[in-house]
Amino acid sequence: MNVLSLQLSLAAACAVCAPLIPASAAEAAKPGGAASSAPVDVGGFGSDEPVERKDEPTRGIIAFGPKDHVYSGQSHWEQFDWKMTAKRWGHYQVRLTYTMNHQTLGAQIKFGEQRVKAMLTAAPQQKRAYFGEIFIEKPGEHTFSLYTPATGAGSGFTIHRLEFVPTFEGDEVTQGDDGTVTLLAKDATTWSENMRYEPKPEKNCLGYWTDPRDFAEWEFDVAKPGRFKVIVSHGCGGGNEGSTVAVKHGGQSLKFTVKDTGGFQRWSDAEIGEIEIKGTGRQRLTVAPENKTKSAVLDVQKVVLKPVG
Repeated sequence: MNVLSLQLSLAAACAVCAPLIPASAAEAAKPGGAASSAPVDVGGFGSDEPVERKDEPTRGIIAFGPKDHVYSGQSHWEQFDWKMTAKRWGHYQVRLTYTMNHQTLGAQIKFGEQRVKAMLTAAPQQKRAYFGEIFIEKPGEHTFSLYTPATGAGSGFTIHRLEFVPTFEGDEVTQGDDGTVTLLAKDATTWSENMRYEPKPEKNCLGYWTDPRDFAEWEFDVAKPGRFKVIVSHGCGGGNEGSTVAVKHGGQSLKFTVKDTGGFQRWSDAEIGEIEIKGTGRQRLTVAPENKTKSAVLDVQKVVLKPVG
């Protein structure tokens, strides 16, 4: 019996709801940290249900339906296997939609050496559970599995959908003391199939922007609202200038035409106009191409919002 079999056997023997792996084994995704779970609403009488985003984009989500996995039942655990073709590398939040009769059921997903887990609760109607973050290291073919203790015929555990949802690559963004908001490439969520964050020191940018349907989004907190100049630090070369790109926030849109900066990693700051942030708290800003004139649109190193006045 291998280590995974032993862990699952012990979990099943102790209790159906026992964790399948130690917490330390779930450390993965972002360097130096444990695999994270979805944001939770700490109000609502202690509810730990994830806060669902009603306007969540669909671009770049890798989704699997109820017939896309292969099931195998073992004596002490149940196993569900998938095959995936990833188009890019990046961080993803793993989300499961399921129904189940059991009151609780521990589950873990193993992707390479990364493991994330969730405690599933009774769900007579379809319900979502967030396992944490997985880092897909490279494009290409991958396999991954979901494990639960053996549930028996009465559990009614059914997988309806499993999704890898793009999530931000770096850190939470807050406003500086002087009111400036700096949105670095590494802190963007890449709603994309090809565009991605390139972490090499000489790049450190959003690149591979060859599909104009791909876009980047930043979430950030603002304590001092008002009007802001928008400065996009970007690069473009090889005769690829001419595409139109929009920077959007709260119904406002600023458009600019990409110029040749002498190379995709030769950064030029384009001051493209002003936006108004009307309130405090969580905000979103996107950079989205309107078209692509040649083989690629641009690379983006950062977007800076500087207070006006």
